[in-house]
Amino acid sequence: MLRKEQAALLLEAARNKALPSNSTIQRVAYLELNIAAIENTIADPVG
Repeated sequence: MLRKEQAALLLEAARNKALPSNSTIQRVAYLELNIAAIENTIADPVG
């Protein structure tokens, strides 16, 4: 779900044929951090 939202944000920015806004860049970065955290949790579960 996060990757789909990230892709949608990047595609929308590309459709505008302009640089994405700072808020869009921040949202993408936030999603990337969450994706990495989830992938790390899945790869190394506690227990």
